[in-house]
Amino acid sequence: EMPASYPLEALKAQAVCARTYAYRNMSHSGIAAFGAHVDDSAGYQVYNNISENAQTTKAVKETAGQLLYYGDELCGSYYYSTSCGFGTDAGVWKSDGAEDTSYLQARRIGEESGEYSGENLKEEEAFTEFITNCYDSDYESGEAWYRWEYEVEEIDREELLENIKKRYDANPRLVLTKNKDGEFESREIKNLGEIKELYIAGRGGGGVADELVVEGTKNTYKIISEHNIRYVLNNGDGKVIRQDGSQAPASSLLPSGYLAIFAGKEKDIVVGYKLVGGGYGHGVGMSQNGAKEMAKKGFTSDDILTFFYDSCKVKDVY
Repeated sequence: EMPASYPLEALKAQAVCARTYAYRNMSHSGIAAFGAHVDDSAGYQVYNNISENAQTTKAVKETAGQLLYYGDELCGSYYYSTSCGFGTDAGVWKSDGAEDTSYLQARRIGEESGEYSGENLKEEEAFTEFITNCYDSDYESGEAWYRWEYEVEEIDREELLENIKKRYDANPRLVLTKNKDGEFESREIKNLGEIKELYIAGRGGGGVADELVVEGTKNTYKIISEHNIRYVLNNGDGKVIRQDGSQAPASSLLPSGYLAIFAGKEKDIVVGYKLVGGGYGHGVGMSQNGAKEMAKKGFTSDDILTFFYDSCKVKDVY
């Protein structure tokens, strides 16, 4: 989950997160029917079996028996690759669970907060201003994924509609259709027509996109959750241009939900769009590249963990 070349304190933080993640799943198995606690897919944390490394082994041994707790409960030690300068909370997953995840907060991942906060970045104007600029005080401002762009010069409406249908099939409550009364409801996706508007209608903490509206001449759809938005806006062909000028394929998902949309129109019809975004991953919990930069600045693994998981403590359990 983290390159062995990263500083030892970052590797130790990752070791505690991974161990805590495993322990939580050992006590609350989601795949008990298969006689297992986790698998190696993206449904949990992707695991790739590679050779042992002395530095990562050292991180494991120096944190032996250490787990991250929120009160008396094991912390949901989620992690992701790179932040845009802000993280978000567990609301991105739209789960119905009653678990207290208040330790996962939308916060600035850097040395100063300035004029922005996790709350005011829910406003479209504030987020657009934030994401179209760079800030040296952000821990990851030097990372290639800190800022990126993605452009679709000509929208394939049928492909876009197909993406919407697939997300509806996956979870009907997160893809809604506007009815005659102007209300959004869950119902079968049919047609779209030409696109009149394409915009983010709601954002979560830290500015992550939470609701996307695609207004067509035949139907208007609302796509909910950062994961669904990252899927729907990816046309499958475009390249992501990172801030260092390098290109990366978008695969099935855009890098993150921290994005602003700039729609291109001809005769009041949206024909294409450009996205300006930042970060890589869901944005909940510990940013791994943020941990790397904090370790370089002298933060310990405990410092890193208590920064990303508010009010949580590392405990020795064996």
